[in-house]
Amino acid sequence: MQKNLWHEIEKHPEIRVGQYIVPNFVSNSIAIKTSDSDIVIISPGKSLIDAFPKEWLNEELCMHLVMPNSFHYMGVQAWRDAFPKHRLYASKGAIKRLVKQGVASSESDITALESELPPLPFNYSVLIPPGHRGHDAWFKKHDKDSQTSLWITCDSFLNYERMSNQPIAKVMQKVLGAAPGLKMSQVIKWFLLDDKATFKQWALKQIDNDQPAVLIPSHGEVLASAELPMKLISLLNKRL
Repeated sequence: MQKNLWHEIEKHPEIRVGQYIVPNFVSNSIAIKTSDSDIVIISPGKSLIDAFPKEWLNEELCMHLVMPNSFHYMGVQAWRDAFPKHRLYASKGAIKRLVKQGVASSESDITALESELPPLPFNYSVLIPPGHRGHDAWFKKHDKDSQTSLWITCDSFLNYERMSNQPIAKVMQKVLGAAPGLKMSQVIKWFLLDDKATFKQWALKQIDNDQPAVLIPSHGEVLASAELPMKLISLLNKRL
């Protein structure tokens, strides 16, 4: 996927995905158009502002900026400056650290996703994985006809198509088992999960319930596959 541009997702016209670099690693921003006046941006990347689809912009637009965990905030201030009409969201557990990092002046400036969701299409919902020190927030789009789902996750899953060209990033990917292909980095296991058993049990149950057929991770490429549920189950059993 070409960097610093927004790309359409087949069969999901309300979604755009853009890739940016921060620092040395490819990250994804996800835009979900709810209406002409509301757009949800998950993990906003600074370099994607100027490339935002012009046909989605108007004077009434409110940007609903979601930080999908307590570490995905580096582009938020640039988006706040570019779009004065905005709101901030994160999971309840992530808010304290985000305020400490200067994302907002007080905890009340960030809406907890458990209390209030940003405006989303009717078939979208938010998942809050338990046992997660990073306090991830995932988004799910349910397809009633196929009984499958599209998942927008955060750092729990990675899908880099190849090893990085950056020497430092490449070494880290090798050491941490973070690439290539669908992976669960050792960073998740060592640092971002404080209750691996609870997270694993929840994730396995959620996969069985949702049957995700499309995965949009915060890092790497979009993965669409009928075999995705089994791949995720295998990955969870191998890593955790």
